[in-house]
Amino acid sequence: MTAAYVVEDLVFSYGKHPVLTVEKLEIPPGKIIALVGPNGSGKTTLLHVLAFLLIPHQGRVFFFGDGSTKKNLLPFRRRVGLLLQNPYLFRTSVLVNVLSGLKIRGMRGDGARRLALAALDRVGLSGFEHRSAGSLSGGESQRVALARALVLEPDVFLLDEPSNHMDRESILRTEEIVRELNSEQGKTIILTTHNLAMIEKIVDRVLHLSEGKLCT
Repeated sequence: MTAAYVVEDLVFSYGKHPVLTVEKLEIPPGKIIALVGPNGSGKTTLLHVLAFLLIPHQGRVFFFGDGSTKKNLLPFRRRVGLLLQNPYLFRTSVLVNVLSGLKIRGMRGDGARRLALAALDRVGLSGFEHRSAGSLSGGESQRVALARALVLEPDVFLLDEPSNHMDRESILRTEEIVRELNSEQGKTIILTTHNLAMIEKIVDRVLHLSEGKLCT
C-alpha cells in the first residue's frame, strides 16, 4: 500500500538555523496520527511542510508515491486540508468563508451553497451562515475553518491543535467528525494536540517531536 507521505532527509531552516530535521518519516494512508511535543518543537512547521506551504531546504517529500516538485505543488496543496490553530477568516459572513474554497475551484450557485450549509450543520453551526466572521469566538472560528475544509473533500486533513478554544461539546463533535472522516471515508488525518483524552480516543499512532527532531 502506497504511503500517504514519505519524508526523507528533510531540513527546514529559518535563516541559518534549522528548526526541523527529519531523516525518515512514513505516514500510512487511512490513519489518524498525532504529533506531540512542547511548544516550539517543530510540530506546526512540519504540518506546513506536509501541506506543501513550506518548501524544505533539503530532502524530499513524497505524497501518495509522487515526489513534490514545483510543477505539482498546487495540485498537492489542493488535496490537503490544513486547519490552523488560529485560522484566518475573511471579514465577511460565515457562509462566504465556507464558500471561498469552492469559488476558487469554480463551483458556485445552489450546489455550492447546499454543500456549505451541510458542512456548517456538520460542525454544529447551522444558522450561523449570515453571522459576521469577525463576531465569532475562537472555537467558532475553528469550526468555520473546519467546515471550509470539509466542503473541499481533501485526501488528507492536517489539524493544528483542533480542540484549542473549544468547549467540551465542540471538542466531542470535532472528534466525531475526525472519526467519521477516517473510518467512513478513509481520510488520512495528522493532528497536533496537547489533549491526551483526544489522543486516547481517536489516534492510531503518536509521533513525538523535540527541538525539531522526531524522537524514537
